[in-house]
Amino acid sequence: MVSRILVPTDFSAPSDAALMYARLFGNAFDASLHLLHVTATHSPPPHAAIGSRDRDPAVLRELRDRLSADDRRRHNVVRLVEGSDPAGHIAHYARTANIGLIVMGTHGRSGVSRLLMGSVAEKVVRTAPCPVLTVHTAPRPSVAGFRRILVPTDFSASSDAALGCARLLAGRFGASVHLLHVLEEIGVDGGMGSEVFVTESPEARSMRLMDARDRLKHQISTADRIELHATTEVIFGPPAQTIVDYAADNAFDVIVMGTHGRTGMSHLMVGSVAERVVRAAARPVMTTREVWRQAESTVPVADLVRTPA
Repeated sequence: MVSRILVPTDFSAPSDAALMYARLFGNAFDASLHLLHVTATHSPPPHAAIGSRDRDPAVLRELRDRLSADDRRRHNVVRLVEGSDPAGHIAHYARTANIGLIVMGTHGRSGVSRLLMGSVAEKVVRTAPCPVLTVHTAPRPSVAGFRRILVPTDFSASSDAALGCARLLAGRFGASVHLLHVLEEIGVDGGMGSEVFVTESPEARSMRLMDARDRLKHQISTADRIELHATTEVIFGPPAQTIVDYAADNAFDVIVMGTHGRTGMSHLMVGSVAERVVRAAARPVMTTREVWRQAESTVPVADLVRTPA
């Protein structure tokens, strides 16, 4: 199912960490790795990326040098393209090259720097046609896969897709799956963008908790409980930070969650819990909007291959 893994790189430490995680997936799925670097120029638009010529041999050599001896034994692809929109090129390459998974580093900017510069990883999370795994740091040398998978859910279609991805990962890595639903505290608009939290009755709070637990119970099957050691939990709190803290406190190896992929004004107004988790979580985060599958490739593989020297 995952035969091609895309690793965008800017030669930073998070990008190198992403390559290490991509190797884990490459071994688990017997997949080839596609290394892609987008230079900071304004030349070709995204639709020209796949057919553009590699114009910088030194950078291309640096890309190839990222591949280990074991990497070179696989059917790998190294690409260098030019453009002012890295996220657009990454998403386009993933679509045209039939990529099953994107693994990329994120610097986790926050505050003014993120608002001014944006985040390539967050944009890719919103626009990618396949699941995206974002990482901040490299796995420990002893890590050979994932053992504990956290799946936050809001009962949406994208959350269901995330659970499907988690099942596949669990099967490949022999991991357990844990579903988490976060109930937000009841609040009312206090004006000027503020919220005033009001205390709901114990009865109302209990009813919300029972309803969420019942819905979670129906998310996993008996087979999930037996084969994947699946469990469920409902807790109260602000969704993004609660997910981040829960993952850290309970030593999960990866967070798998759905994203609604909002863009434009709706994204600016509403934001995205998934993107906030991507930004803040110390653990790798896999995001997806659809069930894990690969669309039919629109570009012949032979046109994409650059055999590393």
